[in-house]
Amino acid sequence: MTDSKPISDRSTPVVLITDDDNALRSLLVMALKAEGYEIEEAINGEECLVKYARLQPDLVLLDAIMPEMDGFSCCQHIRALPDHPQIPILMITFLDDRESIDQAFQAGATDYITKPIHWSVLRQRVRYLLASSHTLKQAEQQKNWEVFFRNILEQLSISGLAWESLTPLLNQCQQFFQVERILLYQFKNQQYLEAIASGYPSIKESSLFDLGLESIYLDQYQQGKTIAIADLEQVELSITQQEIFARLKTKSILIIPILIKEKLWGLLCIHRAKTQTSWEETTLERFQDLAHLFALSHL
Repeated sequence: MTDSKPISDRSTPVVLITDDDNALRSLLVMALKAEGYEIEEAINGEECLVKYARLQPDLVLLDAIMPEMDGFSCCQHIRALPDHPQIPILMITFLDDRESIDQAFQAGATDYITKPIHWSVLRQRVRYLLASSHTLKQAEQQKNWEVFFRNILEQLSISGLAWESLTPLLNQCQQFFQVERILLYQFKNQQYLEAIASGYPSIKESSLFDLGLESIYLDQYQQGKTIAIADLEQVELSITQQEIFARLKTKSILIIPILIKEKLWGLLCIHRAKTQTSWEETTLERFQDLAHLFALSHL
C-alpha cells in the first residue's frame, strides 16, 4: 500500500489504476509494476476519488465504462476538485468512436487507449505522460519559487530589519518548502530563530551546541562543504545527538553556511521528519539562495 507522502518526497511515481474488471486490473498492475511504478488500485469511480484525495497519485489510469460511477464522471469530479494538481488521466475503454473520444477529452482526460490493450503502447503512453507532467510541475514550481524569492527579497530589503523580525520570514519559508523545521543560528551572539510545523516540538529545550552542529559543520567547512544528510541513522552520532534528534522527530537534515565577508556568520538548518533518498539539487540551491539573502540583510 502506497503512503500519502507529498509528491515532492517521492522517488517513484504512483499510478492509481481504476477498473471494475479484476482480471484486466491485475494485468495492468503487473505490467506497470514491472516498469518500476508504485501501484494503487480502485474498483470503481467512487473508490478512485477517495484514494485520489488521499494519495495525490502521479497518474490515474481510468476505465471509461464502470457501474455506479463511470470513468467520464469520475474524471470530471477529479478535474472539478479545488487546487487539484494537473496530473495526467489516461482513459481506457472498449469504445473507439469519435463521440467517446470527444467525451473523454471533454471530461478532462489527458489521453486515451482502447481495449484490447497493446501493452507496449500502454507503457509508452504512461512513460510519456509522467515525463510531461514532471516537466510541467518543475516549471510551475520554478515560477512559484521566483515569486516567493522576490517577496522574501523585498521584505529583507526593509531598512533596519531586526533579528527578531526574521521569524515571520522563516515561517513563510517553512510553509513554502513544507519542511518540519527551519533554524537560523548566529554564532557571535549564540542566538537562533525557529519555524516549525504544527505538531512538532521546539528546539528550545536544546541549543545547537548540544546538537553538536557547530563542531560538525566546522569540520566540513574546512573543506568548503555543505552538510546534507538524507538519513541520520546512516551517520555516526553521539548518544546525546541521537536522543535529541529522536525527540525532535528529525530524520534528515540540511546545514547551510551563512557567510559574511567570507567569514562564517551562522547556519541555516533544515530538519525533515522523513528519511530521503537524497536532498534534491534544486532544494539545496534554493536554500543556499536564502542563506545568501540572510547574509546580505546583515552586512
